[in-house]
Amino acid sequence: MDARQAADSRRWYHALELAPGVVTDGWFDLRGDVHHYGLPDDMSGMRALDVGTWDGFWAFEMERRGADVVALDLDDERELDWPPRRRPPEHLMSDEPRGAGFAIAHELRGSKVERVVRSIYHATPDELGTFDLVFCGSVLIHLRDQLLALERIRDLVKPGGLFVSAEEYDRRGALLPWASSRYLADRDSAVVFWMPTLRTWRAMHWTAGFDTTTVRSRFMMAAGKGDERFTVRHAVLHSRRDG
Repeated sequence: MDARQAADSRRWYHALELAPGVVTDGWFDLRGDVHHYGLPDDMSGMRALDVGTWDGFWAFEMERRGADVVALDLDDERELDWPPRRRPPEHLMSDEPRGAGFAIAHELRGSKVERVVRSIYHATPDELGTFDLVFCGSVLIHLRDQLLALERIRDLVKPGGLFVSAEEYDRRGALLPWASSRYLADRDSAVVFWMPTLRTWRAMHWTAGFDTTTVRSRFMMAAGKGDERFTVRHAVLHSRRDG
């Protein structure tokens, strides 16, 4: 299968360049937003982890910048965090591995990214090692236990290393004088258990063990296609651990 056939052969989560001039028609086209995230321009010699890689946009982007990259995700939809009332019936669950698009892009791009099938809840330094940079974009918002995930991520970041997190946040809750998080597991759109304010996200990073957290940027992420296009408010946080 050539790149054009591959691009047209399936639905893609990410817009990815499979070959020069051949880009998948992904639900999320992040190419114009990369500058918001503050990744090092040159990642040569760095070891990086992409949490919740899906089709692999960020894993391949960090590899392009010179990093040795591990990409983490699950293959079976049944292992995702679904609240009981939102869990699709068994017969509607996809039999195709979630990593199928990643595998196609990996081959066509000649990538060396290592994809590991594992939940962030069960990711440990004993199995994966530690990383100079851990990236997690639009993943934590969909997890039942965001703090546990942050604790696991903190353990995977080398002392002096960087955690880049990009997530949706609750702007209205910021009007309250304390940290807050709205419960939204049963809303009609994508599964979101908790919607923290930006203040709450920063507090959670501190609780998870990071020593410093700064807000790198805020922007409106575009998603969807055609008449289904929409935007989602995002903030990028940079967190470091000292030791």
